[in-house]
Amino acid sequence: MRRARKIKVDHNSEFELDLAPLLAVMVKLVPVLLVSSAFVQMMVIETELPQVVSEAIQRQENQNTPTNVAMEIDAKDGIRIIITEKGQEKVETIPLKDGTFDMNTLHQKLVAVKKAHPEVFKLELNPDGKVPYDTIVKIMDAARQARDNTVKFPVFDTKQGKNVETNYMFPEIIFANTMEG
Repeated sequence: MRRARKIKVDHNSEFELDLAPLLAVMVKLVPVLLVSSAFVQMMVIETELPQVVSEAIQRQENQNTPTNVAMEIDAKDGIRIIITEKGQEKVETIPLKDGTFDMNTLHQKLVAVKKAHPEVFKLELNPDGKVPYDTIVKIMDAARQARDNTVKFPVFDTKQGKNVETNYMFPEIIFANTMEG
């Protein structure tokens, strides 16, 4: 009978790992990731708000059925302000004036909306893709605060326990159609 030989395995032996395929993949993957990350940008415009206004924005977010103010901007039809309160929609339309957006009428209508709903500080903006960026920024500036320093809106201050006045109308502007086209 023949004896089986034991095969000796040397666990201390060294071997070489070929990293060339892994490095080739990494060299091709890194530029792809860098290029794709340039297309996904989130822009935030930070503005310093008074503490009272910041607290009012937080209270508005915590409400069960808040009043919602939205603005649709269309390059052909003009601007529509949509106020949703308790399931009811009210629409204000501002048509184009000589082919351009009427910023004065827009500002007057927004002041009227703010006077009717002083607790609302958030505005949903829904611009059409054909509206130029500089026009969107001008519309945002018209909505952010009242131009006339004599126009004030009441805000409840929890620290003082009374209403104080501010000229901010809609400082928190949210783009509602960021995932479209």
